[in-house]
Amino acid sequence: MNGKQTAILFDLDGTLWDSSKEVLLCWNRVLSPLGRHITEAEMDRLMGLTPREIGDVQFSDLPPVERYALTDRCLRSEDPYLYERGAKLYPRVREILRRLKERYFLGLVSNCTEPYAQAFLHAHGLSALFGDHETAGRTGLGKGDNIRLLLERNSIQKAVYIGDTAKDLLAARAARIPFLYASWGFGDLKDQPCACTFSELPEAVSRLLEG
Repeated sequence: MNGKQTAILFDLDGTLWDSSKEVLLCWNRVLSPLGRHITEAEMDRLMGLTPREIGDVQFSDLPPVERYALTDRCLRSEDPYLYERGAKLYPRVREILRRLKERYFLGLVSNCTEPYAQAFLHAHGLSALFGDHETAGRTGLGKGDNIRLLLERNSIQKAVYIGDTAKDLLAARAARIPFLYASWGFGDLKDQPCACTFSELPEAVSRLLEG
């Protein structure tokens, strides 16, 4: 099997890293002068949403123009902080990604903004491990469409998508590729092929892609 034609695509938040504490700090620096505050629990429910969905959930009391403008301010505040400092990688992410890259094309598909994805890749020195990435912030498309876009432009014939939420599962189904549930993340899915730790991915992926 040609590894260049077989891909592992990853979600970001809850799958590769947990940036919730860092993002919480950045957001409250923006919101506190406005008399607003976001809690850790509220932040957790926003992980994996598109920028517009975040505004609709967190700032539903504001008119649409104001809610999306405030969301953009909060999101922009994350980028320089994360670009320099990074966030919490899950255990053995770098090591396992290197192993997987020897056999598979690795891609990143997230509902985040483009600068957020770039911050992840830069801060942790992971750019060389990913052959391509796509974000909702860059294309304005949903995750399923972005998965298809990445597969098409890289001539990928077979792939699996690894994520931690029901939205990730639906995206994989929309793109008509297998889904592997990262059970260490933010979601709570049942009856799905899963891995309990990042270290289990090589074997779990092999079962799904190679039978």
